[in-house]
Amino acid sequence: MSDEPILEICDLSVDVGGQPYVRDLSLRVKRGQFHGLLGPNGAGKTTLLRVLYRALRPQAGEVRLHGRAQSEYNPIEWSRHVGALVQGGGLLAGLTPADIVEIGLTMRDISCDKRREATQDALQLVGLQDKANQDAESLSGGELQRCYFAQLLACDPEVYVLDEPTNHLDLHYQLRLLDEVRRRGRTAIVSFHDLGLAARYCDTVHLMQEGRLVAEGMPEDVLTREVLYHHYRVDGVLEGHSLKLEGPVLDGTSPLQAAE
Repeated sequence: MSDEPILEICDLSVDVGGQPYVRDLSLRVKRGQFHGLLGPNGAGKTTLLRVLYRALRPQAGEVRLHGRAQSEYNPIEWSRHVGALVQGGGLLAGLTPADIVEIGLTMRDISCDKRREATQDALQLVGLQDKANQDAESLSGGELQRCYFAQLLACDPEVYVLDEPTNHLDLHYQLRLLDEVRRRGRTAIVSFHDLGLAARYCDTVHLMQEGRLVAEGMPEDVLTREVLYHHYRVDGVLEGHSLKLEGPVLDGTSPLQAAE
């Protein structure tokens, strides 16, 4: 596997509503690797991902794919390389799961038969083949998340941008769907709240705090007891792919001092 990055984020700054959400952030994403964005709520993870799938424009800096600036790609061309699973989804009125998956394939240069085949295969992967023609508004939150995941799997972009992809999913589908992205050997940039899943899947994690990158490296090197205390306000340690927690850190207490 090449050490050359497939995607580069260079000195990026993003304001939303006049407020700074990402500041002077740079990182390199290697081909075929899982990169995790970590940090407490408000750290800037979702804002950064929104730039990657072109829902926001940065105030400064740039994103580069294969050495070309994002601005050099038209939206359709970019979407063929970079696909996103986002929080919230879209309008569902009158749509079925099969419709939602096929909508994602409309910009792909494939025949109608190939489109239907890809839709069926993707719904099978996420366990929704029996609900392909059901009203999407009747789906549960977890089923709907799986439906949008099926859309992304059917498109199978070079780079998967996943914003809290395990939201609403039971444990089986959390593992099954992330395993599928891993199996395909695609590049993934994923925001995680579950640090155990981040440790299980990520080759590299990037810890954000108040819009800035404060640490990056292998999960076991970044998710130390000190980091968990300072950035997550919990007393815990990472043991393999499991997070062993003692509890929350209350104001005025420090488990690090107690351990000395």
